[in-house]
Amino acid sequence: MGVSTLSAVLRISLGIALVGFALAAGLWQRSPWILPFMGAGFTAAYLFGQLRHWRVARNSGKLKRYWLQLPADFTVQLILVSVLYLVGFGLSALFSGGVSVAPFAPGDAIWPLGAGAAASILGLYIDRVEGKPSSFFPAWMTSKDDDPDDPDREQIRILPGRVSVDSFYAVQVAEPAGEGQGVEVQPVSHRGLSEDDITRAEARLGRALPDTLIDLYRRQNGGQVAPLCVPLPEHPQATRYDQVMMPFGSYNDLVPAEHLRTVLETIGDYADPDVPDEAYVPDGAAAMVVLAQWYRETLFLDYNQPGAPRVGYTDLDRFDLEGRPDEITWWPDFEAFFAALRHYDQV
Repeated sequence: MGVSTLSAVLRISLGIALVGFALAAGLWQRSPWILPFMGAGFTAAYLFGQLRHWRVARNSGKLKRYWLQLPADFTVQLILVSVLYLVGFGLSALFSGGVSVAPFAPGDAIWPLGAGAAASILGLYIDRVEGKPSSFFPAWMTSKDDDPDDPDREQIRILPGRVSVDSFYAVQVAEPAGEGQGVEVQPVSHRGLSEDDITRAEARLGRALPDTLIDLYRRQNGGQVAPLCVPLPEHPQATRYDQVMMPFGSYNDLVPAEHLRTVLETIGDYADPDVPDEAYVPDGAAAMVVLAQWYRETLFLDYNQPGAPRVGYTDLDRFDLEGRPDEITWWPDFEAFFAALRHYDQV
C-alpha cells in the first residue's frame, strides 16, 4: 500500500519525539555520557525505519555492504544527538543562568536504549503498513555487478529444452529403509485429477480452467514443481537470480485444484480488504484465481476480460516510496506463460 497517511503521521511523530528526547536531555543537563546511548538508540530507530532497504539489499545479494555501513550510521546519529543535546543544554544554561551537569545515572543508559527499542518496534509496524518497495534505494545497491566469479552471488544455469507437462513437476523420491536406492513415488494427496474432479473445481470457481493447466492437474493435483523460472527479456541466458522471475516462489508449489481461490480471498487471510490502509486490493481481484503464492508474490489467472484468462505475476506487498504498486507482468494466456518457463540448475 506504500506510504499512507497513517505511516506518514507515524514517521513524522516518531521523528519529532526522538528530536524532543535529545533536546530534553540537554535541557535537563544530563551527563554527557548519555550521548553514546542516545546514539545507539537513534541508530536502532534509523535502521528499523529503513527495513525496506535492508530487504532489497538481502534480495540483491549485497547485504554485507549494509552491515559494513553500520559504524558510519552510528557516527552520524551520534553527531546528530550531540548537536541536539548541546542546543538543549545551551538553552537551559541561557534561561537558568547557570550550569549544573547531573552525574551519570543508570537511567541515562536505560532511557535512551528503551526509546530506541520502542522506535524499532514502531519501525516494524510502519514497515508492515507500507509494504515493500521495488525502487528508490541507494545507487550503489543497483549498480550492475557483471563479475561471474563473484562468490557472493548465487548463480544459475538455464537448461536447454522446453518445459513440458511431463517435466513440470518435481520428481518425488523416497528412501526405503535398509536400501540405498531411491524409489520414485507420488503422494496420494497429489495424484492426478479425474474429469469429475476437474468439473467440480471449475464449478466451484465458476470459471473454466485453461487446457494446459487442466493437463497439469490430470497428471498431478498441484504440489511441488521442478525448479522453474522465467528469464527476463534482457537476459534470455540468465546466470543470476536477479535476471529471472520465480513465478512459483521459493516454495515451488502449484496450488491444488480444490484449494484454488481468488486474490481477494487470499487478501482476506491477513487484512480487511474493505479497509484501504490495511490492504492493497488490485482492480478485479475477485476475478483473479491464485495459482501460486509465496508471501504476497502471486501468480494468478485473470478472468476480467472476455475469452481465455491471461496470466499475471506480481508482489502485492511491494510499492515504491510514492505508493505505486508493483508492476504486473502479463502473459496473454496460460499457454504463453507455460512456453516462457525454463528449467534451471543452481550452480
